[in-house]
Amino acid sequence: MPRPTGKLHAVAPVLIAMCGLGFSGKSVLAQTLSHELGIQVLSYDTEIYPVYRHLAPPGSSVAAEYDFVQDIARKQIGTILATGQSLIYDDLLLERDDRRKLATVARNHQAELLLVYLDTPLTVINQRRAENSRTRTRTDSGEAKLRLDASLLEPPGRTERAIYVRPADALADVVTKIQAWLPPGHRSA
Repeated sequence: MPRPTGKLHAVAPVLIAMCGLGFSGKSVLAQTLSHELGIQVLSYDTEIYPVYRHLAPPGSSVAAEYDFVQDIARKQIGTILATGQSLIYDDLLLERDDRRKLATVARNHQAELLLVYLDTPLTVINQRRAENSRTRTRTDSGEAKLRLDASLLEPPGRTERAIYVRPADALADVVTKIQAWLPPGHRSA
């Protein structure tokens, strides 16, 4: 059997939104999906926040700065979807309200939204952070930020129809599950 090329057929765009705490595996999975499906990744941590945070009005609270930059992210996502391109968005998306706003962007651009929730226990996240403290392969925002994020986390409910991914799940099985969710015109050729 020939290996799938990972390229998508030209149909309405799909927005695959990664969701979960830092060090839960979102970026690794996003890059794998990008490779397997031929879909661009837009990363909040590397392509949005560091580029646009300085544009927030001077004196903004942390929450106001966050809302300001998130609005820019949603506009960029909408611009990409408007071209007919599918997209993988790599962000925490901890709160239902942020995911609701993202769903509105997808709907406004006739895109399908798939939420992928990385349901990673704090014990596993802390093990990954400890390993990262030795390897320094990525930036760690610290214990206080992790505790804050954990307190804000609202796991997706049934109405969000998210795909839950746990650390024990085989990566190939997760990719297969996501490919099966995609509308027929979006599945790998």
